[in-house]
Amino acid sequence: MTRFRTGQLHTFLSQCAGLLPLLAVTLLAGFVSASELESLASNPLGTAPAFEAVSDSRLVTAAAKLRAALGPLDSWLNRSRSGPGWRTYLDWPALEQQAASAQNADVDTLARLYRRFDSGAEGLELARFAAARRALGGYLEAVGTAKNPKAEEVYGRRLEQLAGAVATAAAAGTPEPLEPVGPILARLEESGQAAGVVQRIRRAVARPNLLLEVDESLLARSVNRAVDETAPVNDVVLGTRVRGTGHTTGFVTLDFQPSLDRAVVELRLDATNRSRTRGGQGPVTVHTLGTTTINASKRVLIDEQGVTALPVEAHTDVDTKTAGIGVNKRFGKRIITKIASRKVAEMRPQAEAISAERARERVRSQFEAQTAEPIAQASRDYQTKFRQRLMDRGWYPELLHLNTDEQRMYVTARKSLADQVAAFSHPPAVDPNAVLSARLHQSFFNNIAEQELAGRTLTKERLEAELEKAGRTMPDSLESEQDQPPWSITFAKRRPVELKVGDGTVRLTVRGSGYTSGDREFDAMDVWASYRIESEAGRHRLVRDGDVQIYPPDFVPGGGKKLSVQQTSLRGILQKRFNKVFDEVIEIESLELPGELAAAGPLPLEQLAARKDGWLVAGWRKADPVVYESFADGSIVHEQMIHGEVIIEERILSEDPVVHGGVIFESAAEGGAETAALVLSQP
Repeated sequence: MTRFRTGQLHTFLSQCAGLLPLLAVTLLAGFVSASELESLASNPLGTAPAFEAVSDSRLVTAAAKLRAALGPLDSWLNRSRSGPGWRTYLDWPALEQQAASAQNADVDTLARLYRRFDSGAEGLELARFAAARRALGGYLEAVGTAKNPKAEEVYGRRLEQLAGAVATAAAAGTPEPLEPVGPILARLEESGQAAGVVQRIRRAVARPNLLLEVDESLLARSVNRAVDETAPVNDVVLGTRVRGTGHTTGFVTLDFQPSLDRAVVELRLDATNRSRTRGGQGPVTVHTLGTTTINASKRVLIDEQGVTALPVEAHTDVDTKTAGIGVNKRFGKRIITKIASRKVAEMRPQAEAISAERARERVRSQFEAQTAEPIAQASRDYQTKFRQRLMDRGWYPELLHLNTDEQRMYVTARKSLADQVAAFSHPPAVDPNAVLSARLHQSFFNNIAEQELAGRTLTKERLEAELEKAGRTMPDSLESEQDQPPWSITFAKRRPVELKVGDGTVRLTVRGSGYTSGDREFDAMDVWASYRIESEAGRHRLVRDGDVQIYPPDFVPGGGKKLSVQQTSLRGILQKRFNKVFDEVIEIESLELPGELAAAGPLPLEQLAARKDGWLVAGWRKADPVVYESFADGSIVHEQMIHGEVIIEERILSEDPVVHGGVIFESAAEGGAETAALVLSQP
C-alpha cells in the first residue's frame, strides 16, 4: 500500500485556509443587474416615506444591542491588566447606566461617552471596542432622533443628500460620489427611518468587492505525485499462507469537485498493484500473478466556517492468474496437478473477493490515518491563524463564500460595515490564461483601512513594533535620517488611507489630521501619488504621474488661496519622506509562491487592469516552461502531464539525486535502479 505524503497535504490545506482564504461564485443569485445603479439615477429613492417618530420599542432594541456589545468587552476588561484603566477612561459606570434603560438615556451623556470611544486612543481600534462604539453610536442616533425637535428636518436633508449622491454616481459611473451614502444609510437604519429606501439603495451598492480564483493545476503542485513502491506480501487466504512481492504504481492527485455552497477538494489515489505470490498446502505449491486495481478518495470541504472532511471511500478489484503449480511428489504428479488446478479454479472467485475486501480495508484505514492529522491541523490553522485573527481585528468579511467547479476554486467576499458601501458594478473579466487571479474593488481596501486607521496616531516606534510582531522590518523609506527627528501621523477619521482606481490609473492618498516632527506639531495635510499602468512585451509596471502631491484638505492647487508658513514647512518635510515611499517606477515582478507551491512558480503577471468604477484586476499565468537538456550519460528528461502536474521522468542510475539547472530531481521510488517518477524540489 502506498503512503500519502502528509506534509504535502498539510501544506496544501494550510495554504487553502490562508487564502482564506484566501478566499465563490462570481455572480451570486439575488444580486442586482449591473445597470441597477444607473436605473436609480432618475428616481434614486423611489417613494420616500414620511418621517416617523422613534418608537419606544426602537429605543429598547438599541439599548439591548449596546448591552450585548458591552458584554464581550466587559469580560475582556475583567481579564486584562489594563482593564481598570480602560474602565476609568471610558467612564464605565455611566456607560452601564445609560445602557440599562432607554427611558433614562441622556443625549449629552451618550455623546460624551461616544467621543471617548472615538478618540483614536491606541487600542480602541480593536474589534471589541469597535463593536461597542458602533452599538453606542446607533443608540445615540436613536435617542437623539427621538428627542430632537428638528429630527424631521434632519431626515429631509439626509434624503436629499442621499438622492443627490446616488444620482451623481450613477451618471458618472465612479464610486467617489457614493462616499456619504454609507453613513446616511446607517443613520436611517439606526433611527428606524425609510426602510424601503435603505434596502433599495443597499441592493445597488453592496456587491462583493473581492473575488479570487485559483486554478486546480496550481494547488495540485503541492499534492500530485507518482507512486512507485515495492512491498512484501504475507497473508492467509482460505487457510493457505501466501507469500511474495507486490509492486504498486499509480498517482496521488488533487481534483476539484463541482459544488455551489462550498469548496470541495478530492484527494485521490489511483494505482495498480501487481504481485507475484506462492502458497502451498501439502505437496502442492501454487504460483499466482495478481493484479489489484486501487481507487481511494478523501473529500475535504472548505467553507467560511472552517475545514472538514468526509470519510475515505475506497474501491479495489482483484484479478488473479495461475502462473504454475508445483508438486513435491515423485509419483502421481499429473493427477495431483490436475486436481489442484480444478480446486484453484473453484476457489479463485472466493479468494479474489477476500483479497479485494482486505485490500480495500487496508487502503481505507491507511489513507484515513495518513490524512486525519493534516486535515485536523489545517482546520485548527484556519480557525486560529485566519478566521479568529481576522475577527479579532474586525477584518472578517461580512460576506465570505467559497465554491469550486471542475477546474477552479472561487472565493467571493464583501467587506463593508453598516456605514460603508461596497462595489456597485460587476467586476472585469479575468484573462483565460490566468491560473491565479484577484479582482479587488477599491472599497474593500478603503473600508478595511478606515476600520483600522481612522483617528489613530502612528509613531515610528509603534510601526516598528507592529512590523516586528509580523516578522518584518522597517522599510528604508520610513526610517528617520540622522538629521531628522522622530515623526508621527494622526490619521483622519474618514478615508484615512484611500485607494482610487481609474481607467488605467491608481491613486493612493494618505490623509493626516495632524503630524509631528520632534517637538513640532502640524495641522492636517493630504498626501497622494498617482500612477498609470504600463504594459509592454508581457511586462507590467506602475509609473508615477509627476511628483507626490501634498496639500491641506480641500486646498485647490493654483487657486487664490496660499499656503501658510507652517504648511509650507510641513509640505517640505513630507515631500522628502513620501518621495521615498512612492517610487517613481514600480516594476511588477513574477509572483513567488510559498512553501511547496514554490515549484509552480514564479508566476508571470499576465493581466493588470484598472477601471473607473473602482475595479482593479490582476491575473498570473503558469510559470514559463523550462527547457531541459539530455544528461551526460545519454538519458533523456521529458515531461508528462498528470492533472496539470508536471512529473519529470528519467532512468536513475544510482540512488544519489541528480542536480540539473539548480533543481534537485529526487526519486519517489524506493528501489533506485529502475525507471521512477521524479519530484522537483529546491536544492
